[in-house]
Parts: sequence; C-alpha cells; structure tokens
Amino acid sequence: MASKSRFSGKIALVTGAGRGIGRETAQALYEQGAKVIALDIVEEFLQNLKISYPEISTVRVNLADWKSTKETIEGLPTVDLLVNNAGLLKLGPMLDMTEEDISLHLDVNLKGYLNVAQVVARQLIAEKRKGTFVNVASVAANKPFVGAGAYCISKSAVQMLTEVLACELGPQGIRVNGINPGCVSTDMLQLYGEKGIQKSIERTPIGRVGEISEVVNGILFLLSDESSYINGHSLVLDGGLLKN
Repeated sequence: MASKSRFSGKIALVTGAGRGIGRETAQALYEQGAKVIALDIVEEFLQNLKISYPEISTVRVNLADWKSTKETIEGLPTVDLLVNNAGLLKLGPMLDMTEEDISLHLDVNLKGYLNVAQVVARQLIAEKRKGTFVNVASVAANKPFVGAGAYCISKSAVQMLTEVLACELGPQGIRVNGINPGCVSTDMLQLYGEKGIQKSIERTPIGRVGEISEVVNGILFLLSDESSYINGHSLVLDGGLLKN
C-alpha cells in the first residue's frame, strides 16, 4: 500500500478531475498527502468530488478557452505536480468531421494541455522549483482506430508534446512523461458500444478491459520520486493491445 505521505508537501493540479481517471487520480493524490486542485468543465462533477473530499480545491474551467484557462491557472498557487487528463472524443468517419469537430479536439486534447503546462512551468522556473508533469494520452497515439480519427490525431500530438516538453524543461528541473491507456473502464469507453468494447477485448492478449485504478497507479508512479530518472517516456497500459 502506498504511503499516506508519498506526496506530502506537494501541490497537485489535475485537469478533467470530475470523473473517471482524473477523479481517481485527484483522490489518490489527496490520500497520499498532496494538496490537490481539481479542474473540470462540469460543475456538477466538481460538486460531487467536493462532497466526498471537502479539502480538495475545485475550479471550473473550459480548457477550450485559452485566455480564460490561462488566467485561471495563473491565479492558482504554484503546483509541483501536474496531471493533464481532460479530454474529449467524438466518433465518426474522418470524411464527416467538420472544422469545428477537429478544432475542438485540438483545443481541448492538445492546446489545453500545452496552455496549462506553459503556465505551471513558467511559475516553477520563476521560483526555481522542480516539478513533474504527466500527460494522459492514449494508445490511439500509437495506432489508428477507425471512427476515432480526430481523437487519434490529437493524442498523437499529445505524445509528441510530452517528448518536446521533456527535452525543453528537463534542464529546468521539470520532468514530463505520458500515460497511454488502452481499453479502460471509463465513461468514454461506453461511446464505442458493446460490440466495439468486445472487439477491443478480443484483441487484448490479457482478455479484459483495464481498471481506472491501474492507470492511476501508473500516473502516480511517474509523478513520484520512484521514477526520478524517467523523462520523456510514454507508459503504455493496454494489456498488450498494441502487440496484437
């Protein structure tokens, strides 16, 4: 069992913290000693999180709004640990994707990550403090999935963003890594329907979907001192899906 003081004295910021991977990451960080700031676009999700964990600070923000997000993050305390997790998925053939569809994927899944990372990194550098970032991408960054093209493109860009930031921020004492989950039991997974989920399970060598807790464990590892020499790496958690 992880120590309740594993992240003691650290301030952690988690985006998309209202449900799923983001919520469980925020909870775990709090339970392991961090002071947590949870961001989400849905006020109801934040209120529910606050009921369960009153000491977690919650902030409503729309990551697709660059200016508002930037101002919001600049108004928060400087954080030591950043988990860029918020994301969206709209299914459909690429030939049916509108300019608005593509822009929204990039605004949230990519630009939102960069915007938050920029503000946090600048604050850490100005205060000469070290930090650790984890960007949640997807195996869709490594493999095309028919019907999820816009999502694949955005997550592939997130993986490269992770690598570039790792190179640029490493000398400043800031490590940046990524997590690429496969088929995991989140609300987003339900968008694929029973047939789509079953198809993914059949292609996964261990024969099941992943649990959110398994992804969270990977995130916490990359945030912790246990991974102090890991930088610019995207940890694939997919039950072997990419090998099949």
